[in-house]
Amino acid sequence: MNNVDVLRMAYGNLFRRKMRAILTIVGVFIGTMAIVVMMSLGIGLKESTTKQMESWGDLNMITVNQGRSWDPETGEYKGDEQRLNDDAVALFKSQPGVISVMPSIQVNGQAKYGKKEGWLNLYGVEPEIFNQMTYEIAEGRTLRDTDVNSVLVGWQVINQFWDPEDTGGGRRMMIGPGGTEQSNSTEMLNQVVYVTINNNYNYEMSKKQPLTVVGVLEGEFKDHAYSAYAPISTLKKWRDFVNDKSYMTEEQRQQQEQWEREMKERGETSMTRDPKDYDQILIRCKDVKEARVVASTLRDIGYNLWTVADYMENVENQALIIQAVLGGIGGITLLVASIGIANTMIMAIYERTREIGVMKVIGATGADVMKMFLMEAGLIGVCGGVLGLICSLGASKLINYLSGDYFGTTMDGMQLNISVIPPYLMIFSLIFAFCIGIIAGFYPARRASKLSPILAIRNE
Repeated sequence: MNNVDVLRMAYGNLFRRKMRAILTIVGVFIGTMAIVVMMSLGIGLKESTTKQMESWGDLNMITVNQGRSWDPETGEYKGDEQRLNDDAVALFKSQPGVISVMPSIQVNGQAKYGKKEGWLNLYGVEPEIFNQMTYEIAEGRTLRDTDVNSVLVGWQVINQFWDPEDTGGGRRMMIGPGGTEQSNSTEMLNQVVYVTINNNYNYEMSKKQPLTVVGVLEGEFKDHAYSAYAPISTLKKWRDFVNDKSYMTEEQRQQQEQWEREMKERGETSMTRDPKDYDQILIRCKDVKEARVVASTLRDIGYNLWTVADYMENVENQALIIQAVLGGIGGITLLVASIGIANTMIMAIYERTREIGVMKVIGATGADVMKMFLMEAGLIGVCGGVLGLICSLGASKLINYLSGDYFGTTMDGMQLNISVIPPYLMIFSLIFAFCIGIIAGFYPARRASKLSPILAIRNE
């Protein structure tokens, strides 16, 4: 007997007792549906949490700041403070999994845009490296190497300005979905913003610098939404003015010298950082896994850093635990269904003992008989798995629809689903249901294959 004949006979015999076959299939269908829906809840939890984190910042990015390293779990400091200089940049680039490294310096100043006043958090970056990062332009263009007094602004920068003549403050602050329309920085495109910077040692010494807004960054709720980016060559000149000690008064020099003497007498070292060091370094990694490894390595060295990937490991572990628990509950239901398959196949042997004997007499081997019964059990599993998968997809949509108002959306408006059934779970459910049918039908099939043809024919 070839496989096609075995399959044809198995299909015909399966529905010889239609009601019993249907009830057995229903058992598998319920078990498959329970497993798929239960596991989809765990997957949905992981994906919804990941989407929420992605709305804060890119998961494969690491932000290294000035300061000492700290453990994100205990909050305790560890190691010595490391400098953010060109040596640090070279070290970061040498780490496995790192795609690009972007050092930056920061200058804050009072700003004026039209009639509005405000503050601007300016980061000086290399345009070429900046374009290797994950920033996206909403409107306008990105920075170029030839730019001098150009600036890119985040989506929310406009909300840091207000009209001093407006008694209401002139600002439209962040609001939730469904509220009034919020200001965004696209209205600043091609406009000039005047930034006033002051010397740190003599606040009366100031400079007013113009910057033309050439582009607006995408990301209404990203961590760069309130930041602005200008060429690092321009901001280095600004920072030199801010840190220029020649503007110190005689009284300030005396106070500085007195402070340094007192520290020396106490045996303390100055914590003043090198003014030429970078204020921040961004590291782009291949993926979340690499970002976690790189972050752990640099944190152990002593670098003060932050990455969204720090929180992904806990989310993934919790999701796996939830999937295991919920999948186990569904697995119990499918186990009960497998007992039903075994019972159905055993009953089929008793009813078809004479038929089995005839098949063996006319040339069928024990392997052919076993194959036929295994195929019947497998068909029960597949039919139940297909029905269970179809109903699971419907149940998943219903769950997401009913829970939509409760779970809502991410900060950038993306819908959160509590139940997610990815393609690999669909394939797994069908293969698993088929395997359950084969396993449950193995003993009855083996028993049928070992029946004596003479005794089977004599059976009434």
